[in-house]
Amino acid sequence: MNPKNIIFLIFILGSLFFSGCLKEEEVGAISTSPEVMYSQAEDGTLLTIFPNIRNDMSVDTGILTLKVNIKDPSTNLIVATKDADIGYIKSKNTASNSLSLKVTDPGEYLVEVQVFEGSKLITQSFTQVTVKAKPAQGQPSDIKLTDMNLVITKLLNDGTTAVVEISPGLYNQGGDSKPLTLEVTAQIDPYNTYIQSDSINVVKSTDRVRGKVTFTIPRNKEYSFSVKVLENGKEVALAKVNDKIKLNTIKYNEPKNYVLVEEGKPVETAAATATPKEPGFQGIVALMGLMLVYGIMKWNRKGE
Repeated sequence: MNPKNIIFLIFILGSLFFSGCLKEEEVGAISTSPEVMYSQAEDGTLLTIFPNIRNDMSVDTGILTLKVNIKDPSTNLIVATKDADIGYIKSKNTASNSLSLKVTDPGEYLVEVQVFEGSKLITQSFTQVTVKAKPAQGQPSDIKLTDMNLVITKLLNDGTTAVVEISPGLYNQGGDSKPLTLEVTAQIDPYNTYIQSDSINVVKSTDRVRGKVTFTIPRNKEYSFSVKVLENGKEVALAKVNDKIKLNTIKYNEPKNYVLVEEGKPVETAAATATPKEPGFQGIVALMGLMLVYGIMKWNRKGE
């Protein structure tokens, strides 16, 4: 092959590379480890699942469907199942949802969360949960942090400072608690941290309550939020919002809700299974490029 053809071949292969034909496929929407809480009912226990689904692609997803299966780990049989449409998720955004299912007996259960785009399984994750029998009189409390409401109630100093109201949700799935202290931390970095606390009275067994604290903080910053619950000075619950929150992207008086994930809990309890995209335009371009190279080589041999 003469030098001109070699240069032309390099040009074609370079074009294919930069067009993205040789790039690795992006990972699909990722379902973070779901949060699970339960409450006692007359004829069983109600499990409420809070999946936190993030789209890490550079494009919006299609219409997604969420499916939750409750399984008996000893038999792998499904004891309860439910699904819901969650619409689409914009690029680099997170969607939260909740589904409630009932199981009849206490014990160990496996919660399987699946996300479908059309009929295609995008990702799935698993969480083990222990459903306890209804607590007897005198049993210790079992406090769980569920979610966090955030709303900007005022803008100060020409909009550079925000008054932010934070309301974490608590659920007691054990016996009656003693008085609780709720501590909320808003952190920009290790050197810029804001902490506010709220006193909460006794939380009865299976009751849900919301605490409330107020921050006056710079609006043009990005914050990590975490929540701690103390009982008799002892930490009994600790959770955080997985994503950092940019206050200047939140409108005045527009409530936002975020899932609280238990501190130290892995983001994924099982590896996400992402189905690679079907080859489309990039595959066609690659094929045309290869055919062109083949034609040049064949033409060159005839001319020799």
